[in-house]
Amino acid sequence: MSLEWPEWFMLGWLALIAVIAVLTPAWMPRPRTIGRFARTVGLPLDGDEELERAVGERLRLRARWGTLGTLVGIAACVPIVLSGALTTHSDWGAGIAPFAWIVLLGVLFTGRGIGVAISILPAPPEVRRHGPRIARLPRPTVADYVAPIERTGARVLVATAALLAVGVGLMPIEIGPKLLVAAATLGALAALVAVELVSAALVARPQPAVNEQLLRWDDALRAQTLRDLVSVPLMFGALAVFTAATTGLTWAGSLGDAGMVTVNVVGNLLILASLVVLAFSIALKPARYYLERLWPAQYADTQPPAYGSATPAPPAAEGA
Repeated sequence: MSLEWPEWFMLGWLALIAVIAVLTPAWMPRPRTIGRFARTVGLPLDGDEELERAVGERLRLRARWGTLGTLVGIAACVPIVLSGALTTHSDWGAGIAPFAWIVLLGVLFTGRGIGVAISILPAPPEVRRHGPRIARLPRPTVADYVAPIERTGARVLVATAALLAVGVGLMPIEIGPKLLVAAATLGALAALVAVELVSAALVARPQPAVNEQLLRWDDALRAQTLRDLVSVPLMFGALAVFTAATTGLTWAGSLGDAGMVTVNVVGNLLILASLVVLAFSIALKPARYYLERLWPAQYADTQPPAYGSATPAPPAAEGA
């Protein structure tokens, strides 16, 4: 089967992602990259060169495993693209083609999520060199690392997909679209269950640290890793929802003017809901959620003073 431009475009995009993934570990230890990550997770470096080296080493290790996972995901994507399963070369492709990019991103996120999860399994490099010095009791849970809008959002998205799949199953349409929706929904459910189990297992592991400062950084990296994992059911849940919604709306559109009105209203509501959730997620700064839960004093230090607060101004210099 000869390839057409959609397949060539997808293969080119995967090649670009592969190049970026391979180069990422090279620039992770750079001060600018470390500083950007520190601002994202809300932890200061305070000009501490030893701390910066330790964090850079952790980020480079995480990037290497993330690169390996991404390359495995790309290797899984290539035969899918070459088979024409994401295009209209097949009956299944005709139904899944509009969501081809969600499928590819879901596979890539799965590979990368597994890679970065493996990166936090061994003890940190500085602990292997110097040995653990402090311990933490009680141990945190997944809820301490992943913001509700992401963790609960994944559950709600997958549950919505399951409800829509039941609705599609009751529609008087051909069996092909029903099987497609069922497959997408089962995939989303499997991803959610797997991520919940893996996340709980990762958090249950010991968390040795040389000092409290590096324990906070370990929490930051754990939080980022668990958020990477949650993105997997979010992506597959979105795929299942849009597959079921498109199937249902296509059937509704065939019912005449009333059906077309329903298609327009529901379609616009889905787009609006997606934009609202995305805006809320960005505004709530989920990358710092772990800090608020586990290190509230440190989190308070990162917050700007409230507008119009009654905090007294510093005294003026004598003779001013």
